[in-house]
Amino acid sequence: MEAAVALFAERPLEQITLADVAQRAGVGLQTLIRRVQTKDGLIRASNEWTGARIGAARGEPGSSDPDVVAAALERQYEPWGALIIRALRQEELSPALAEGAQAGRVAHRQWVDIAFAAQIAERGPRLRAQLIAVCGVELWMVLRSDVGLSPDETRDTVADMIRRLI
Repeated sequence: MEAAVALFAERPLEQITLADVAQRAGVGLQTLIRRVQTKDGLIRASNEWTGARIGAARGEPGSSDPDVVAAALERQYEPWGALIIRALRQEELSPALAEGAQAGRVAHRQWVDIAFAAQIAERGPRLRAQLIAVCGVELWMVLRSDVGLSPDETRDTVADMIRRLI
């Protein structure tokens, strides 16, 4: 799985073959095929492997405090944000990538719903939508890549945006 994820981080999906993954992992191609069968099978296995790690990086929502929430997002998005964005941009290329992207969206919405349950109950679906967007990987990566903020500056900016919303 590490070899597959590393290759996916380096190149577009259509430039990755099962043979590339097997070679990078130091296993025979037939061994990999027996385990995952197809490229979509490899993606599904990778989704499962990375999904657990990505979720663990953010952790369970323990507070609606903007600083605590932004720190949790930083723990997830700094190591995993670029990979998540790459998957989202290519999800139409593979049913397995689309499944993984959808699972990530659902997990993100659920996390926001739990973290901000009281505020959402009081103010409704518009606040929920705003929080989902402000806490999303897309904004984090825009601030990091396009705007050029440091991780600390990005965390503080997101916390300020959350604070203004709630």
